[in-house]
Amino acid sequence: SFDLYVTFVERGLQIINGSGIVNYIMPVKWTNSAFGKGLRELAANKTSQIINFGAYQVFNASTYTALQWFTPNCKELAYYELDRNLTTNEELGAYLNSLNDESKATIKSGKLNKDAWVLTVGDTVSILNQLELHPRRISDVFEKIFQGLATSKDDVYFLYECTEDNGMVNGYSKYLGHYISIERGLVKPLLKGEDVHRYEHLSTDRFVVFPYKLGNGKANLYSEKELSEFFPNGYAYLKECEEVLRGREKGRLKDDDFWFKYIYPKNLVLFDNEKLVAPDISMGGNFTYDSKGIFYQTTTVYGYIKKHEVKESYKFWMALFNSRLFWWYLKNTGTVLANGFFRFKPDYVKPFPVPETISPFAEQLVSTLCDYILFIKSQENNLSDLVSNKLISDYFERIIDGCIYEIYFGDHMKELDVNIIESAIGLIKPIESLPSNEEKRKKILDTFISIKKTDNEIRNRLDLLTIKSPKVLKVIIED
Repeated sequence: SFDLYVTFVERGLQIINGSGIVNYIMPVKWTNSAFGKGLRELAANKTSQIINFGAYQVFNASTYTALQWFTPNCKELAYYELDRNLTTNEELGAYLNSLNDESKATIKSGKLNKDAWVLTVGDTVSILNQLELHPRRISDVFEKIFQGLATSKDDVYFLYECTEDNGMVNGYSKYLGHYISIERGLVKPLLKGEDVHRYEHLSTDRFVVFPYKLGNGKANLYSEKELSEFFPNGYAYLKECEEVLRGREKGRLKDDDFWFKYIYPKNLVLFDNEKLVAPDISMGGNFTYDSKGIFYQTTTVYGYIKKHEVKESYKFWMALFNSRLFWWYLKNTGTVLANGFFRFKPDYVKPFPVPETISPFAEQLVSTLCDYILFIKSQENNLSDLVSNKLISDYFERIIDGCIYEIYFGDHMKELDVNIIESAIGLIKPIESLPSNEEKRKKILDTFISIKKTDNEIRNRLDLLTIKSPKVLKVIIED
């Protein structure tokens, strides 16, 4: 599938002569989306100028737009990016007349190809270039980044407001319009995007009917006979829905013995794995950790399974994905949606650079901070009467961000005397081995109080990041 406007660009370039110009007001997401690969290859040496309005609705259109010029055999692309809202035609005219060489980024056409184009201006270009020096990519870390179940009839397969009792799940079927009771062995806990939040423990009251048996790395359908014998309640429910299930995709399963199967059975063996999960569309990172591989998910949620040889823990990668640095990268290389949300599609996530080696001390520190935050978010009561749990967890997230900056810009931060990992390792101690929640609460609260003291080095260096590093860390933090 692709956005229709790409065909207009192709046709326009076919029509004009060697000195002609094609100019469109259209979305710019073709420059980094999977569907734009063909147009990028065609237009690499034909895109002369883009004025990107980003999330600002300059033309009050139904989508975000950019002014884009195409001409044969151009040697470079001039790229401009709006940094404020324009509410009148006069403001728009003044902005366009103010554009000059200082406000643009120039990209040589020879550097553009069918791969995603990274278009940005100012200090952002320098930071992205620094990140690109790191050799690994997220694609080298994660073996699978996969979407959730595509049943082709969710209102039959999904059950809502579920409770479990004595081996049975009682839940609401939207298709039948009433509650049903079904065997626990035929359903799986189901996550939708709204169930997944940064660093929070996963829970759901939804289940999905899953008529497959897993074994030896394969997912095989139960036969109708097996369903009736092993799961009589579940089979009776599916029989009630048989007509609509056979009628899916214009009757594609009309004469199929396995009329209860998913038409698009992708990734069925991946869910029962330790993994990270995150919604497809998000404002900032909303990654969390399915440590036991319990949860299945809809197509609005992605799962992340790392390669066996990757040493860093899932908690470390969760912290990286939830960091300000990763969010800043995505905002400057991905495609903006309504209200500043972004897509966390694999095509946008996989290119993110990763240092070739990460200090085990830094990795352990970040993972420990994740344990702190996961514990805090699991508590119903505040750790202290004087400060909220949110304030405490937000501050530990800020320390994580500082550690991530140092992993990427260590020499820069050391030169400015704002590096924090060494100091934090001595103060932030693991809590996993502590036998009681009370001891964990005390350790976390005591650590927070120590760091918040006015003479604490971690606190003071965090406060200096934007002041001492205006061209790098300030750009990332205040974007």
